[in-house]
Amino acid sequence: MEYVFILLAIAILVSVLTGSVMYLLLGAAGLLFILSGLLVITFLICWGFLLTSKWKKARFLRVEPPSEKARYKVAYYLIEEREIPCLFPEEGIFRDKLYRTDKVYHVLFHKRLGRVFDRFAIATCTLGLICGIGLGTAILQMYF
Repeated sequence: MEYVFILLAIAILVSVLTGSVMYLLLGAAGLLFILSGLLVITFLICWGFLLTSKWKKARFLRVEPPSEKARYKVAYYLIEEREIPCLFPEEGIFRDKLYRTDKVYHVLFHKRLGRVFDRFAIATCTLGLICGIGLGTAILQMYF
């Protein structure tokens, strides 16, 4: 909460000292552009992991609640008699319909990470990369 007050104080000082709101808009656009760049870098790294992973058949086991290892709920899959967690959080909406124990799924297993990418993680990586590139492009088009 204190960060909001610091940003508000800086915004008021900039608008009073310069007499223009344009600098605030340019600063906000710059901040959004930097955040979209970080988003693109994050999902490019995830796509690097995806491209170096191998397709495996897996059976969904369960969703574990947050623990000291992970701060979010994680889906676990059974691959070759080993329980392996997904890299991304589980999808909380329609959990009964999306995660079924009676089906065999095809997941991408990254051996070095010891994690899998299920279909929802692959969709998250794809949509995150597209949204990050789209946001950065939109900001550049708006201001230049």
